[in-house]
Amino acid sequence: MRFFDFHCHPILKQLFNDSPNIDSLIYKNDVAFIPKFLSDLPNIIESQLHQSQLAQFNEEVVVGAVLYSPERYVAKAVIPLIPYLKASSRYKLSKNLLEKIEQNQYKAFSDFLMNRTLQPYIEASRSFNILTKDSFKIGLPKNKVNVFFIIEGCHSLVDENNYCDANHRYNPDSILKNIDKVLAKVKVLAVNITHLQQSSLCNHAFGMQLSNSTDFLPTGNGFENEGRKVVQGLFDRKICVDVKHMSYQSRKDIMAEMEAGKFKNKQPLVCTHAGFIGTNFKNWPGYMQVKKTVSGAIYVEHTKPFFPENNPRKPGFPTFNLSTINLFDEEIAWIVKNNGVIGISLDRRILGYVDRYDENPTGQNAMGDRIVDKEYFSKTEWLALGIKNQDIGKKINDDNCLTLAELEELTEHSIPQRDEYFYDHFLNHLFHYFKVCKAYGIDLKKAQKQITVGSDFDGLINPFLNISTVDKMVNLKSYVRMNFSYFLDSIDEAQSWSKDLNIDTFVEDLFYNNGIAFVKSRFQ
Repeated sequence: MRFFDFHCHPILKQLFNDSPNIDSLIYKNDVAFIPKFLSDLPNIIESQLHQSQLAQFNEEVVVGAVLYSPERYVAKAVIPLIPYLKASSRYKLSKNLLEKIEQNQYKAFSDFLMNRTLQPYIEASRSFNILTKDSFKIGLPKNKVNVFFIIEGCHSLVDENNYCDANHRYNPDSILKNIDKVLAKVKVLAVNITHLQQSSLCNHAFGMQLSNSTDFLPTGNGFENEGRKVVQGLFDRKICVDVKHMSYQSRKDIMAEMEAGKFKNKQPLVCTHAGFIGTNFKNWPGYMQVKKTVSGAIYVEHTKPFFPENNPRKPGFPTFNLSTINLFDEEIAWIVKNNGVIGISLDRRILGYVDRYDENPTGQNAMGDRIVDKEYFSKTEWLALGIKNQDIGKKINDDNCLTLAELEELTEHSIPQRDEYFYDHFLNHLFHYFKVCKAYGIDLKKAQKQITVGSDFDGLINPFLNISTVDKMVNLKSYVRMNFSYFLDSIDEAQSWSKDLNIDTFVEDLFYNNGIAFVKSRFQ
């Protein structure tokens, strides 16, 4: 099977060992016992995408290998997980290294990104083929993983400090100077401006589910001038901006300013490992169940609506995650119209699945049986978004919200039924993508070419049990090929266009052709 992945971490987990060996694997049985607050720890810890797993495909494999350095508070959050590993496996998660990262004694750029991450790719030429402009002239090898690079978070390009507050900011000049050092060695296709904790470049979307949320609460409001300087520097170097992890206001800012001509040498925006909210910004507040002030931020609980206009079958129709780490309808359309590409994540939380064993699946105060997603906003960005209290919750209809009872019915009666429900979250994202493109006047033939897979495997994601590792991607591809037409036939809104979609052609585009075509265009 030929396979393309827009965003993944083939060697990240191995790097937390004091003496990292990129050929090593991490297994579910390395976990000794499971914390109550993180019931899926074995699936998160397990090696989800590894060169030995990719070798089983026996065809061309091309992946966006992520260069990422753990931020201060991410390292701090991971340290308490070490005791949950077996004593014989704890060397795989070095407390000494994580403490050095937290205290910035182990530098994000020089030590972790350049020496600990990028250099092993360069040295492991038997496993990895680093793409260059000439790679596409001679054909790609089938016995190696072909890689291009994505940098996740501009904090990864800074040595001076590994967090931001009133007295610590990321220096745009240092970021651009350091990215030139990377470019001297390899091609970088895209950069995430921010990641999981606060940045002085732009505000981030809340997205940390592994630990106490306090260190990860957004405090900013949209883009800052330092961030604009970095964006212009990336565009000048023909590097795309990856909008994943930006707050909604930050994404609005960059799209509006690009349209207004405030940037030169504009490059397409991408979202390499995306999920969809399932509606537009105007309607979105209507599905909020709770909005309150917590720890100096705005805490929100989103219900999980079925959107009755789709005439969804019940029980069994998947729902979305309405948190703003995902994309609104108008953002999907903007990226596609402006020649960007979207990669669909395989993190179950991003795709909209909440498990009954997740922490507080029905909300902090368990007001009822509705399943919810939870996120935080800074007070300043919440005010800037202009959300009116009278609009909050006005679209909630209990007949069209996922409940705990329905979730249990779908996932606990039989494994085949559960697996189909899991797969259908992926199909629902494909359907919604085409639905949005049609609604915004984008030709189906164009839309079909600008979506791919961006699994985020081995990025400490929480995968579906039946798509927990990349070797199961063959099963996902087969499921899409066999069932996407039936899925569309069950939805009234898809009837007007679904017959125009050649499923066999689209499946090959989705899992390989679209991604490799975009990468080729970036190497020209």
